[in-house]
Amino acid sequence: MKVGTDGVLLGAWTSPPGPGSRVLDVGTGSGLIALMMAQRTKDAAVDALELDPSSARQAKENFQNSPWKHRTRCMHTSFQEYSSRCRSFYDLIICNPPFFSGSSKTPSREKNLARHDDSLSLGDFFRASVALMKKEGIISLILPVHREALAMVLIREHGLYCRRLTRVLPAPGKSIKRVLMEFSFIPGRCKEDTLIIETGSRHVYSDKFKKLVDEFYL
Repeated sequence: MKVGTDGVLLGAWTSPPGPGSRVLDVGTGSGLIALMMAQRTKDAAVDALELDPSSARQAKENFQNSPWKHRTRCMHTSFQEYSSRCRSFYDLIICNPPFFSGSSKTPSREKNLARHDDSLSLGDFFRASVALMKKEGIISLILPVHREALAMVLIREHGLYCRRLTRVLPAPGKSIKRVLMEFSFIPGRCKEDTLIIETGSRHVYSDKFKKLVDEFYL
């Protein structure tokens, strides 16, 4: 799958964990977010899961060709299966999840896996995440805005709290398209803000967006 704005936003926005931490990227695709988290941390061990075999191979190749090949690894498996056998706990679980539910599909199996939630529903994601995250750990997601309410219901079922929330608009005056969300077991006030990507002219980006993603774009 191609590198997209959603993945770059999530990798740049997420709070990086501290020294000696463990990170899990669920549905890594080409390995983009896993590599961004490796870049943003000093020594974090970054595990990545990918269900599609060709994407998993590409992620492994990208990891091997990166400066962080000794602390990134990709496993070809589902999150559900991995969570049932994993004995490690993570400081950060990060995911740009499939976001279509019950909608029509393309002829491409790879695109369907990446875009439709048949293989990983939001409920399945939270169930597996709480089993693998440390007590002080964080879950970080990017979601279409229409799934924000469902996420809020699901986190309450698992004793989680929303600690950060950024609503993303493509341009001034446009409707909100995405929400960036961080959750933890630690209660507290949720810090909310907005991010506008473009100023109004096509490919003319806002200062806030440029500052956020500057170290990742050439």
